[in-house]
Parts: sequence; structure tokens; C-alpha cells
Amino acid sequence: MSTRAIARTGAGGTAALALTQIGADITLPAGGPWTVFGLWGQVAKLTTVPNEGSGGDLVVRSVSGDLTPDPAPGNYPLIGSHCTESANDGMVCLPLNIWPVNWQASGKSIISLSYRNELAITTGSQVACGILFGDNVPDYRPLTFCDKVRASFASTTEQSIGTITLAEKATRIVGLMFVLNKGDAITTAQAVMATCRIASDDIQLPPSQYPCAFCYDASDGTAVGGSGKPRADFIPVDIPVQGGARITVYATSTASVTGNCDLSAYIAYE
Repeated sequence: MSTRAIARTGAGGTAALALTQIGADITLPAGGPWTVFGLWGQVAKLTTVPNEGSGGDLVVRSVSGDLTPDPAPGNYPLIGSHCTESANDGMVCLPLNIWPVNWQASGKSIISLSYRNELAITTGSQVACGILFGDNVPDYRPLTFCDKVRASFASTTEQSIGTITLAEKATRIVGLMFVLNKGDAITTAQAVMATCRIASDDIQLPPSQYPCAFCYDASDGTAVGGSGKPRADFIPVDIPVQGGARITVYATSTASVTGNCDLSAYIAYE
């Protein structure tokens, strides 16, 4: 078995300290036992109303009660963006929050992920979150070989980004990075956030839903200025592969945008 990942997306609440479950419960695959080693989340504002920031907590619960140890109280940081002084605010680039954890779970264990927004906000933020798990915890390994595909898309329908054919000498995938960008015209009140899925006809990969390295607050009013990008890094994974295996990358945006999103997908292997 190898590294696996499950993602959930949805809208957060509007009241201060509102706790909103994001997507449906996560049911781990049969088999196991599984080690859940990563917990991740992203949050992006849909409107830049002055004096309203985003962020709060990513709350994890063991619904079935068979995670060891029980993650309760399960309140982890979900870092958003600060408030703005004016509605005329440009897009703000936000990092991926990914935290190392260590929970043992049996097959069919059920987990819920929720967003608690710290402060009241006029429009609920977009949230993406998920878990990384497998039969082992992957180490950071040298990125001996790396390849990429890229594509642009605008709708919430899952889109194929492209297929990477690994070298015949490939033995395992050791890192993944999905870089979301916004290179076309910006429309107000359109946050940019996506999740990615990898699939293959040559090896078994399900479930394999991963986060992007960045997401973006919506701009509003007559946008002025913008932000720099935070540091990004490869997500360490341990996925055995056959030489020459073909890996297809798919992306799903959490909301449709008028101008295309751009996504570059990188697969590092040895």
C-alpha cells in the first residue's frame, strides 16, 4: 500500500465562532490499519468587506470513535488573511496550512473536518481541507527526477490537467506539488481555490485527492495592488510505481471563475 489522501471543500459560516462541517464525513478505505500523518486546510475570502478577516480553527473529530489516540479536542490552526482597510483590495495569495499528526485508524474509520471562523464575516469563506494517510509515514527524500503538466480551466467541473509518463527507471513517487495561479482577468468576488486528484491505469491510486500549494482571496471594488507569494514545498509521499507508469492529474475548482485559473502539477520520483 502507499500514501493516500482525501479532500473536502465547502463554505464556512458567518457568525463569530461559527462551527461548520466542511463536506461529508470522511470514511477511510477498508483494510488498514492506517496511519493518518497529515492534516491540511485552506481558507479564502469571497468578499473584501473592510475590517473583516478570515481564519480560525480546523476542527477534527473521530465520528466513529476508533482513532488512536482520540484527536479531541482537535482544534488546529487554519490561517487566513488579515482584514483590509478598503474594499478596493487586490487578490491576496494564501499558503497551504499542513500539519503533521499521528493517529492510528482502522479500516472504515470515520472522521469529520469543520471550520470555526474566529470572527464574524459578511460572506462565508471558501474552505478546502483534508487528511494524508497510508500504511507508513513518508520521509522527505531527494527529488531525483521531476516532471510537470499544466492547463487552464474556469468551471467547477473536474478538469484533466494532463498525463505524465514516468521514466522506465522510476520506482516510487516521493513528492507532489500543485501550483494554482490566476493569470487571466480578475473578476470581483471570485476566490480561487482548487483540489487535485491523481489517477492511473497502470497502478492503483485511490483515494488520491491533494491540496494546491496556494489559494487566493477574491478581490473587490476597484482592486489596487496585490500580494507576494509565500513559500511552497513538495508534499512528501511514498507511492510505489512501475517504470513507465502513466499518472494523470485532475483539478477541481471550488467555484467557477470568469477568467481561467492556471495549474501546474509537479510529480517528483526516484
